[in-house]
Amino acid sequence: MSINTWPGGHRHAMSQSEHGRWNAANYPGTRQLCSNCGKPTGRCEDDTLWDEETEEPLCEDCYKEQAEGGESC
Repeated sequence: MSINTWPGGHRHAMSQSEHGRWNAANYPGTRQLCSNCGKPTGRCEDDTLWDEETEEPLCEDCYKEQAEGGESC
């Protein structure tokens, strides 16, 4: 799984065109990835579903599995 990074190594606002260029050249770009399965979460920092133990982002499927007490996806 690739780790998300920000252009220049620091978080900052980008225009839509800058954002698009960054994402095209740097997989996964600024997309948030699930810490368990590596799939895009479809969320951003403001609405992240967090792993209770590691405090890492989760996709909805892994979050539901964790909430039900089962193994993550």
